Amino acid sequence: MKINDLFSKDNSIYRVLSIEDDCIQLIDCIKRNMPYWESNDFLADAEQISEEELRVKANINLASYDSLSQQQKKIIHSKYGSISFIVPFVGNDYERNQAIALCVERFHLSKNTIKSRLCDYLAFQDICIFLSTSKCNEKPLTADEKNFRWALNKYYFNALRMPLIESYRRMLKDKYCDEQGKLLPQIPSFRQFTYFYHKTAKRENLIISREGKGEFLRNHRVMLGDVRDFCPSIGYGMFDSTVCDIFLINEKGELLGRPTLTACIDGYSSLCMGYALGFDKGINSLKSLIENIVADKQKHCKKFGIEIDSNMWNCSSLPHKFVTDKGKEYTSETFSQLAELGVEIINLPPYRPDKKSLVERFFGIIQASYKTELASKGVIFEDYQERGSIDYRKKATLTLKEFEKIVLLCIIRYNSKRIINLPYETVGIVQPFASELWSYCLPLSQNNLIKVKDELLWLTLLPRGVGYFKRDGLYVNNIRYRNYAYTERYLVGGKCIIAYNPDNVSEVWLYENGVYTPFEIIESFFTDMDIEEVQSIKEKKKKAERGVEYIALQGSIDLSRDIERIASTILTPKVEVANVRKHRKVEINKGDTNNG
Repeated sequence: MKINDLFSKDNSIYRVLSIEDDCIQLIDCIKRNMPYWESNDFLADAEQISEEELRVKANINLASYDSLSQQQKKIIHSKYGSISFIVPFVGNDYERNQAIALCVERFHLSKNTIKSRLCDYLAFQDICIFLSTSKCNEKPLTADEKNFRWALNKYYFNALRMPLIESYRRMLKDKYCDEQGKLLPQIPSFRQFTYFYHKTAKRENLIISREGKGEFLRNHRVMLGDVRDFCPSIGYGMFDSTVCDIFLINEKGELLGRPTLTACIDGYSSLCMGYALGFDKGINSLKSLIENIVADKQKHCKKFGIEIDSNMWNCSSLPHKFVTDKGKEYTSETFSQLAELGVEIINLPPYRPDKKSLVERFFGIIQASYKTELASKGVIFEDYQERGSIDYRKKATLTLKEFEKIVLLCIIRYNSKRIINLPYETVGIVQPFASELWSYCLPLSQNNLIKVKDELLWLTLLPRGVGYFKRDGLYVNNIRYRNYAYTERYLVGGKCIIAYNPDNVSEVWLYENGVYTPFEIIESFFTDMDIEEVQSIKEKKKKAERGVEYIALQGSIDLSRDIERIASTILTPKVEVANVRKHRKVEINKGDTNNG
């Protein structure tokens, strides 16, 4: 008998840990309790076995150390480190208990955890035991459990959203009936069916299979991130838009519908950097928003008769990162042109509202701010379009300008008088308001904001097109333009990139190497017209020309026939080429005589 020998006795397997005189210290490798001492003759009738037989009997499969990844090796060495101090004292009960107490205090683990790790290691003498081990043989499903699994997959985990009781009934119909459709004498109970479901079903699979992956990602996905991990400083603008819960009218009292509010919220301070309100959707509302972000907010508020201090909304620069979803307007070519100003556009993957949760929360706060006070002024509530509910359209009272003043007041309060969740590093330094946090961070994060001139921003947001240099001008949208400094380009010809204003065709801009060069319109008739009006006039002109094309063609044919008829009656004389001047003088004198 030697230390670490294994012996099988009475359905247990014992490992010899120490030998002293007539006593041996053993550990039960199956139960894995703490080691104890026995007399030498305790294993007299036991059968010695191998390490492999121990693993089979214990139903444990240990991996090879060399096959482990670095992360797995790190885990097992960490766990062994928590008991390595105890192993030398295993033979002495008092010293072992003292060592266990020290390890509990040092590693902040429970006493049971330390003992469990120690017994696992002593039983198998292999640190790979600290990995999650796989059973050699999984317990096979019974026939009933296989039927349960089949019925759940077919009837429950699908878009039909069938209840469990109905899935159970259908399983009985398909699996537990004889040829005449009668239930068999022995059938599993509904309680057994539900027990198997609760034991094996995963919540994620249930939602995806019954509600769809989109619903899971939108409303059920686990969200463990922190928005400030994604936006570590000011200058991360979160963009989104929503349809406001209110109906508006015009000055004549005619219903206009529900306006769209588009906003940019700073991801670090939650400050509203800018907004746009109107009935325009898509890229037009985004242009208005960008222009509002860089606008002087004091002057903007003054237009609505609102006076504010500069520090209440001290924002007139673009954020250096735009965080958007994959909406059509955010992935448009015009919006992507803002990258020319140094902006980085981050398009989030689908169903990730948590990455821009602040702008979603902004819409909720703003709408909640005015809903109660405007309850009878066309505001929409939860029962909208339900049978028997109020027709909120008939309650519409406010115009767009009046409503925008209300929204503007709500934004000012949102920025300067709403308590926010301050970053811990600023607690005690600034008041918990978005405008205060923004003003505190502004001098420290100037590089995260992009100053841009109004004219350059306006040019950057213009749509782009292809222009063609030709001898008679630069053609853009079938309209001719000129710049006398580009004579060589007119002669050489070729394509170029052009920025144009759809609302006024008087001027276009050649865009090359980041520089905008203006070209004026040649056909002055179209000055100050929009592009649709010009195209309409040109189309009318073409239509008029096509209307008389037959007449012109007939006139050309008639002329050709008249010339041919005259030419056919004239005989071809013999022409002398000498004395041309003499003959010409005679012909001139003849004409003078006839005139006299």
